[in-house]
Amino acid sequence: MAKRNNTQSANLTLGGITLGFLVSYPFYLQGSFIGGLISSGCIAGMIGGLADWFAVTALFRRPLGIRPGRVIRTEIIPQNRERIFAALADMVQHELLSQEILRRKLTAWDFSRVMIRVFREQDVQETVSRMLASFGHDLLNNRGSEEVEQQIKGLIRENIGDFQAAKTLAEVIEFSLEHGEVNLVLEAICRAAAKYMDQPIVQATLKDLMESALARYEEKNPTRKMVGMFLPSSAEIAQGLKVKVQTVLQDGTVLQWLEEALLRFVLELKTKVSLQESINLFFTDVIDRGIESCKDNIMRACLGTSSEDSLSDPEQLYRLISSYWQAVFNKIDENHVLREKVNEEIRAILEKQINYHHNMIGRMVREGLEPLTDDKLVDLIEEKAGNDLQMIRINGSVVGGLAGMLIYLLGMVL
Repeated sequence: MAKRNNTQSANLTLGGITLGFLVSYPFYLQGSFIGGLISSGCIAGMIGGLADWFAVTALFRRPLGIRPGRVIRTEIIPQNRERIFAALADMVQHELLSQEILRRKLTAWDFSRVMIRVFREQDVQETVSRMLASFGHDLLNNRGSEEVEQQIKGLIRENIGDFQAAKTLAEVIEFSLEHGEVNLVLEAICRAAAKYMDQPIVQATLKDLMESALARYEEKNPTRKMVGMFLPSSAEIAQGLKVKVQTVLQDGTVLQWLEEALLRFVLELKTKVSLQESINLFFTDVIDRGIESCKDNIMRACLGTSSEDSLSDPEQLYRLISSYWQAVFNKIDENHVLREKVNEEIRAILEKQINYHHNMIGRMVREGLEPLTDDKLVDLIEEKAGNDLQMIRINGSVVGGLAGMLIYLLGMVL
């Protein structure tokens, strides 16, 4: 259904009462009661309509070319551009996307499923598999088969608890960061995540988030509902947010953040005793329960006890890892306990980041608004609220006309 053009209606209303005044005024001069009543109503309505036309136009530009001054204010919105931007940024940061709202939304997201979908992407699978193959090949070549065999057997034996998983994990991450393997993996993950943002379910989720946030903001508050008219629709906000997320995923911002997070994690692995104990306990439990049932296959695969299974060639090791990839993630997908633990850990990490970086929301809003020139800002607000503001002109003409008739009647009675 097409929206009614209130600008045209306001102009017709003002034109109609002006014509009514011109037609009825001669009858008023002749002493006609009806002519005087209509003339008084039309002149008052015309004055009210013109005053409100000036007021509405002064919000956006200079009516009659009058410059902004101390007495008569014109170009009110362009003159208050910075205040409007600051108010919008503050509203989005502290009202629409407050820390409390973001934390509540985190509880509804299944991050493990998203991670599984990302790591099943062909680009991510190939990059991670090649990194693991390269690392495994270097390990075998540098340490020799007997040393590797003793290490693996040591894991299988009863003294498996002596295995320092945290220290080893820190060394692996540092080694990979120095040689660039982790960068390739993180870049692949960022590309896959940016691609995932195009999924309809992501767009629908962002739209629902914006709709619920706007509804909460405007609830039982007429002033906020008025402010809400100046905002883009929830679908437009969701689209803009999606584009912004894809941009930071592709321009290296997230990549740098992930690298810095990994370096902080390595530092914690080396210095934080509670984290070391947790990592060691987790790896010990996993290895203790799983490796004994398949130790012979592992030994053959890692040490190359037959010519067919030999992994001296990195490409063969890469193919072996790739062949197990889908099976591993299928098992993870079915392990709801593990997935819930993953979700809890990711939520804890994201809640920390929300605390540290929540102010970035306001800065991102300001950055998004800064390219708007005065003319573009006026066009945007007129597009969203200009048609509704024209009702002020119509109301001014109608109320002014009725007031003029009432005054005329009171004058005749008194």
